[in-house]
Amino acid sequence: MKISEVIDKLIEFHQPYKNEKTRDTVKAGNPDQECTGIVVTVCATAEVVEKAAALNANLIITHESIFFGDEYAIDEFGENEVLKKKQELLEKTGIVVWRDHDHMHGAGKPFHPVRYNPDYIYYGIMKELGWEEYVVGDKLKPLWYKIPETTVDALARFLMEKLNLSGVRIVGSTTAPVSTVFVAEHVSGRGDLEKIKQAEKADVMIPLEINDWTLSAYVRDADYFGIPKSILEFGHFNFEELGMKYMAEWLPDVVQADVPVTFIQSGDSFHYMLREA
Repeated sequence: MKISEVIDKLIEFHQPYKNEKTRDTVKAGNPDQECTGIVVTVCATAEVVEKAAALNANLIITHESIFFGDEYAIDEFGENEVLKKKQELLEKTGIVVWRDHDHMHGAGKPFHPVRYNPDYIYYGIMKELGWEEYVVGDKLKPLWYKIPETTVDALARFLMEKLNLSGVRIVGSTTAPVSTVFVAEHVSGRGDLEKIKQAEKADVMIPLEINDWTLSAYVRDADYFGIPKSILEFGHFNFEELGMKYMAEWLPDVVQADVPVTFIQSGDSFHYMLREA
């Protein structure tokens, strides 16, 4: 089966949406070749490319951009040494990189009136955490959970284990009881008032990325006044990685070909150094 046919099958599987502009295009390589293996990852870093080549996989399905932005034109970087080295690596390995972002998150408004397929990133996170029975509200894009009561530190350790991460940043209480968890998506300064209103109903918020001056400031003051609130900051790529891990489970049924599918974690985005007392 050609790589282009694998991509076509995956697009057909996903929910269509009416939007001519999409991030989901071939970012590198020639898709008109036989597929020898598929690697799925949240971000096709240079290390992931080399690991895929070592597996004799010539298709990487990445969720995020491979060239240091959302959809920058490559020529805008000029003579960037890191970009040049990555392009050389991709050319040397002959690996095809296809981005599956918009389709993985699914349609829904404004692209399609009704969502009928899951958001496979958040749905995959739910499945990998084993939280299916704890979902509150939308089961196609699960963002709210009512979990058995635990504590912030116990939840943080559970999630670090599931995410295969070495650390987490915590805003607010580290010991408060937790039962309501809100995956807050992007907390980037736009529309954050709504996030704060939603946070009133949650014990713990898990954002993808976050700034210090909206939700974080609210949580710090809430904790000071004895209103237990906490934020667990794992990082955008680190947290969405679970959705791509789950993709490796269902992708073989979509492709329906004798092609190995492997999940490669792009790796913890952060190193942690604690100040010695």
